[in-house]
Order: sequence, then C-alpha cells, then structure tokens
Amino acid sequence: MTRLLTLGCSWMAGIGAEYDPDNPMSKEEYKQKCFDDNQCEYSFRTILSRKYGFQNVNLSAGGSSNGKQFRKLYRYLHNDTLDDTIVMVGVTSIYRMELWFSHSKMYSCFQPGQITRERIHGKNWCGPKQFFKQHFNESREKDSLAEQVWHWQHYFDLLGVPSIWFDMLNVNEYPNAGLYKPLDKLPYDCNQDMHSQLAYKNGWDPHDDKYHHSNWLADCDRIEHLKKTNIVNPYSFHPNRKGHQQMADMLDPILNKCYNTFKENNPNPRSYITNWKDVH
Repeated sequence: MTRLLTLGCSWMAGIGAEYDPDNPMSKEEYKQKCFDDNQCEYSFRTILSRKYGFQNVNLSAGGSSNGKQFRKLYRYLHNDTLDDTIVMVGVTSIYRMELWFSHSKMYSCFQPGQITRERIHGKNWCGPKQFFKQHFNESREKDSLAEQVWHWQHYFDLLGVPSIWFDMLNVNEYPNAGLYKPLDKLPYDCNQDMHSQLAYKNGWDPHDDKYHHSNWLADCDRIEHLKKTNIVNPYSFHPNRKGHQQMADMLDPILNKCYNTFKENNPNPRSYITNWKDVH
C-alpha cells in the first residue's frame, strides 16, 4: 500500500478537525475530542489518504517548528524507508523554535510570548521573549528554512520520491527558497500560504489585510472572519471539519497529479511546489 507521509504543525495534524459546525460541542467536549494529533478522522490528510487508498504515516504535531519536523523525518528514516511513499510537507511558522534543554534532557518548542514549563535550577524559565529579542533574526531564519527545504527536496528527488510542499502559515515570500513562488498569476496580490488561501476562499478581502506571520495567533481579523464563516472552530485557531474538507479539496488536484506521475514510474525529479493558481 502506498504511504502518504505527512509533516507539519497542528493544521496538518488536524487538531480541531473533529469539531462539526453543524453539531456544535461545548468547550469541554472540544478539549476532550480535538487535541489528539494521531486520531483526526476528519483532517485533510486523512480525507486525502482515504480517497486514494493510502496509508497515512503522520509525523506532524501541534506546536511543531520546522526544525522539529525535519528532525523527526531524519529519525524516521533511521528505522524505515521511503519505498512506495509520497511525502507531503506543510511548512509552518519560522517564529517557532525548538531547543534542547539539558536540565530536562528533552526538546521543547516555543514562540514569542509563550511561557515554557521548562525549569532551570528549580525555577520556571520564562525567557522566550528575551531569547527571541537577543537571538532571533528573521532574515537568518528564512535562509535557514530555505536551506532545509532545498536539502530535503533534492534528497527526495535523488531517491525518486514524490513530494508535495506548501506553506501553511507564513505570509512573506522567502526569496532564496524554491518553495515560494511569485504571486503575479493570482487574481489579486495575496499570500501563498494555506491560511491565507482558506481565508480568501471564504470571502476575506486581502487588500486591507494587516496579517503578519509573526503574530498570526494574535489580533488576527482573518481568524475571526473564519470563525464567523464556520471554517475555524470557536475554541482555538484551528480549522474544523468544514475547513479541513476545503483544504483537502484545494490539495486534491496537486496530489492527483503527483500520484499519477508516481504510478507512471517517472524517473525525473518530482518535487511539487504548490502554486495555488493551479487550484483556483
């Protein structure tokens, strides 16, 4: 059976996908049912896997950084192969970082303003804001992401493994990454990330959009718009069943093209860089 190997953050994992806007649930019910990365029957990755008869191998998880996802992919390859596999990568925010903490001997992901549970010398470490202020450089993070994307795209191509790449949350084009394409073919000057496309698909006007990838969780009018249009669930910033079905519909033509090429045993490199003009 062909495997669909999925990498990304909570939007890929499907957190919140259990929420049915036609049958609303309470906040407590939502907490109990909608926060399992691996039990997301209504996530777009599951919808697509079911349609094509794939086995979905999911490495995505809520709150993941890009670095964490690529690290998990590297560890996955220590124990398994990519034979008969299609890889799907939803690149997440560059404002998420993963660090190794020697005190707890574990990795932890965080973003600006977040308080981690990590304890150093018996005290809570509340330093993400200070850390980002002193050590984070957006330009460098863009370059680093471009390097990682380039590395993995070429690795997959050398193995003849088809891969699908799309931007999940970022809104800036990253000039050095083959992942990010010019937007001049779209009907308006908008962003290429899935978050943006989902908003525009449901009536959001991009011209007055003040959204920025550094604070997509805060003061984001487009999220409120998606809540009002029943695309995002009311208790978090994640798409519900309806939103995941729309994302599945958006990715379906790209996966179909990728899969048909895969079945033909085409020996040419097969990285599919998602350009949403192809599905509008």
